Amino acid sequence: MKIAFFVVLLDMIGFGIMLPILAYYALQLGADASTATFCMALYVFGMFIGTPVWGRLSDRFGRKPILAISLAGSVLGYIVLGFATEVWMVAASRLFSGLMAGNLSVAQAYVADVTDEKDRAKGMGMLGAAFGLSFILGPLLGGILAGDSFEDANLQLPALVSAILSASALLCVLLFLKESRPPSEEPDSEGRAQATSYRDFLRWLLASQPLLLLLFMAMAIYNVAAGLVEAVFPIWAEATGIADGPQGLVPILLIAGIAMVIMQGGAIGPLSRKFGEPRLIVAGSVLFALAVLALTLAGTASSAAGATGALVAQAIGAALVITSMQSLVSKQALASNRGAVMGSYSALGTLGRGIGTAATGALFSGVHLHAPYYLGALCMVVLLVLAVLVVRRGKLSANSVAQAAPTVAATVVHSGPVSTANPGN
Repeated sequence: MKIAFFVVLLDMIGFGIMLPILAYYALQLGADASTATFCMALYVFGMFIGTPVWGRLSDRFGRKPILAISLAGSVLGYIVLGFATEVWMVAASRLFSGLMAGNLSVAQAYVADVTDEKDRAKGMGMLGAAFGLSFILGPLLGGILAGDSFEDANLQLPALVSAILSASALLCVLLFLKESRPPSEEPDSEGRAQATSYRDFLRWLLASQPLLLLLFMAMAIYNVAAGLVEAVFPIWAEATGIADGPQGLVPILLIAGIAMVIMQGGAIGPLSRKFGEPRLIVAGSVLFALAVLALTLAGTASSAAGATGALVAQAIGAALVITSMQSLVSKQALASNRGAVMGSYSALGTLGRGIGTAATGALFSGVHLHAPYYLGALCMVVLLVLAVLVVRRGKLSANSVAQAAPTVAATVVHSGPVSTANPGN
């Protein structure tokens, strides 16, 4: 499990390195902001298509070979990006890298293979820690490697360093990772049952799960907002004078990343136990929207300190929303279709982020430099409405259970003892 943690950490640091500077590849090659952010969105769309495919292939052929293929694809994608001389090469490298980006989901499957139910949460938490740590170290390293000026930033070096990190992760897989699932030619009975549940999943969701439908809609709306706000930030920071170069973005992104990791890693548990997940979604939606509006004010004033404070507030709001929604969705899913529920939830979120990322550049260059943030705040208002509906739906469910309790008790009294073999009848 430690090897899986190290593999994810190395590869995701490489991804994080490119976050503050990726858009400038396309800009330096003559693209406008709309095309630059669309190149970024291609990675997300590729990931939306590729991740479930790699997961199914890892079930069939084993985790180790699929992890190795995915990481080899990451290396190739970064090399193409590093030597790109045309905008289409940037676009092609990001789409290819997205299609190959199945290593996180396969690593999650690996951890599930090698842990029992008692240690499963701990194992997944380790992968989550690797993911969060990479989004602190990656942008920091990327800003240092790229330099302190957007105009003459060294964009090739960060891409090649990312390729080296992914290659190192590939070597770790080949040399040290033991296969956790032997290849199988035919799915077992559990796999056939899961396939059946996939076919019936949408019908079950639409017919009897209004709370899950609300959460799925909320996930999509949140990720559209996140794509609008995050993808354009480096270009927006240059246009507003918040930062003069990639290194100027480092302290802003670093502080916001630390705030998000602290919230997700330590504070969210006590908060959810005290207030409940639905109320945290409400609070996170409000905080995110206010933070985005504050970001536009900081941009108007060219205040790096103001932008840092706004991004910290946004990161805290995002942590409240993301973690609380994921927890609620996992609780609503049945044991028999939890994989389908969580997979569909994640895929819908990825699609929403891709839509937001694809649209943000056009709004920035064609409407107003603050337009992506205004629309992102509006999305969070929609999310707030959905969160209030989730709160009300949760109260209705709780009231239904409370009202049913006396009836069940009376039935037990008048009809005799309930069989211990099936105490729910």
